[in-house]
Amino acid sequence: MSRSSITIYLLFVVFVIALSPFQYGYLTGELNTPQDVISKCRLKNDWIVQDDGAFLPPCLPMSDAQYSLIVAMLLAGGLIGALSASHYSDKYGRRQTLVYTTLFIGTGSLIMTFAWSPWMLFVGRFIAGIGSGMVTVVTPVYLAECVPKSSRGFFGTLTQLAIVIGIMVSQILGMFLVTMWRWILFVGAVVAFAQLFLLPFCVDSPKYLASRQGGTHQAKQALLRLRGSSLEDVEEEIEEWRRDSLVGPATTPDLMSSSNSSSSPLAPSSASSSNVTLMQFITTKRYRHGFFLVVLLQLSQQLSGINAVIFYSTSIMSSVFPDASDRITVLISVINLLMTLVSAYLMDRSGRRSLFLTSAVFMASSSILLGWSIENGQDRTSAFGIVAFVAAFAIGLGPIPFLMIPELVETHAVASAGSVGLATNMISNFMVSAGFMKLRDIIGNGQVFYVFAISLSLLLVLAFFYLPETKNKSADEVVRSGYAVHRWRGPAPNYQLLPAADVQQPVVLPTSYQ
Repeated sequence: MSRSSITIYLLFVVFVIALSPFQYGYLTGELNTPQDVISKCRLKNDWIVQDDGAFLPPCLPMSDAQYSLIVAMLLAGGLIGALSASHYSDKYGRRQTLVYTTLFIGTGSLIMTFAWSPWMLFVGRFIAGIGSGMVTVVTPVYLAECVPKSSRGFFGTLTQLAIVIGIMVSQILGMFLVTMWRWILFVGAVVAFAQLFLLPFCVDSPKYLASRQGGTHQAKQALLRLRGSSLEDVEEEIEEWRRDSLVGPATTPDLMSSSNSSSSPLAPSSASSSNVTLMQFITTKRYRHGFFLVVLLQLSQQLSGINAVIFYSTSIMSSVFPDASDRITVLISVINLLMTLVSAYLMDRSGRRSLFLTSAVFMASSSILLGWSIENGQDRTSAFGIVAFVAAFAIGLGPIPFLMIPELVETHAVASAGSVGLATNMISNFMVSAGFMKLRDIIGNGQVFYVFAISLSLLLVLAFFYLPETKNKSADEVVRSGYAVHRWRGPAPNYQLLPAADVQQPVVLPTSYQ
């Protein structure tokens, strides 16, 4: 596809889709800054929030444990949303699933906005979490299936970029509206319902439309609007999808001639297009390698310790910069944003694998530096270490784990792979978030970062040997290559389609190695 494939309408669709991860990021950070006002009815200067007889109480007194539980409900709801997202995405489509997520997030945000008890915050946070969990499964797939292959890396980073912007906006608003915390929560509802209004103006994923029986015409119409190109170019792109999903290097003439049939090129009658359930993706040997890589990427992101830094950055830095910890927290978000923009520029130039490995190396190094500096009271070095840690995360481990899911797993299994990925992400996120403070109390402020450095180093070794490069490749090309990483590991198998008289779906088997 040419540069003309990036149309104004495509950018509009991308913007509307990106509002979903923005909301996830906003939800992640919205309760951080106003914690003392909400739970303790006071600010840092011990000014007590007064109840002036307003309709809603100015604060909701609760213990730190209760507040932490409310914060964690985003992850608990997110796990449920992640596990259910593949079903709704495959059944109703990517766009309609995002409609459901806006309803969950908008409703949950409104409940939190008008909460008159901690219990209502708990319920609202959980409901919003269900929507946010579905978002992080559906959004990367929706984006990858709408944009041209040559620009997939750049646009794929927008999921992480939108999350980062959401976190930063919530922290900035928290600094200025800390005593008016209900307005902070209300912003989440406003964005959700704004997206709900805009989604009907967006086309659904062309690949999803093409995967439905008789959906070829709808897929062509969607691509014509997104690409702004000729009908011939659109038909060529759809034919490329069909070849990638059904055909290996050794192809039968009968199958090639079937492209002119009226049925969908990715219809469920094919083996590679019938939607795969969550359990099938987890248990079927065919998807084992993809399953392993999806889990590896998500574990690398969370066991790096990044969310411990995001969630507790104010607490971490208050021990070394007690008067400037809030401003450093915002600075961390700004650095995260700027480096994510750098990552978007490099993604289609340097490739996913090289950025991921580089990111992991610098994060492990920064984690060691941060641990040493905190232990030895080196305040300036601590600030540099934590900023370097976040910057290294943003160029690789931030955007790549979700960007690569639709590039490592075939289209018919990508929704289930996304559910597995986000479930892994949420569970490991919860473990790190819940255990970080306790582990820090046991082994010390600095030494906890040595633990993150060790876990990152182990995962880095696995990624070096098993993570393939996916730049400018379709998922089916990556799968047919045998997920080849290094040439010295051996050549990729040659595939052909073997028809079976008593089997409705064609069977793809390796026939030779060359």
